[in-house]
Amino acid sequence: MKKLSDYLGEELSIARVSVFKREFEFRSSNELIAKIYFPKFFSLSAIIEGFEDKLEIKSTSFWRSELGIFKSGYEMPFAKYTSAGFWKTKGLIELPKGEQLNLKFGVFKRSCEIYSLSDELLILFQNKFSFKDKNVITIQQRSEVIDQYPWVIMVAWYKILQRNRRNSGA
Repeated sequence: MKKLSDYLGEELSIARVSVFKREFEFRSSNELIAKIYFPKFFSLSAIIEGFEDKLEIKSTSFWRSELGIFKSGYEMPFAKYTSAGFWKTKGLIELPKGEQLNLKFGVFKRSCEIYSLSDELLILFQNKFSFKDKNVITIQQRSEVIDQYPWVIMVAWYKILQRNRRNSGA
């Protein structure tokens, strides 16, 4: 499997597969890299398939805005996402081995940016007008953390979907 850093400069995209399903594909120009889907129509948990793994994103607490990332079939999360900032415009992904990535959510054109702890822009999500939910993703620079944990793109996409759903009143 190619590392995410190998897609440096290439235009990647995440788009809804069907209007009737909550299923999204992460693609390069010529291959399916991963997909994320919601097992039930009103489900808040999502399944990520790809990157040679199957993971689940689900809330770990009713009271806090925290998500756990679980390997399929496991009870304990191996990573977590926590919202921060006013109107939850920032987030932190805590990875195994104490590594962390910062997420910053924007509006309009730039929907999300993923930064290293040293504040280097690693991944940029940009909205494209479409009747399907769609974003163009650009890998901004090589990073061992992104290569080791490529599923962070799908966690960011999950949060973008949550924000869009909350903002539309659905």
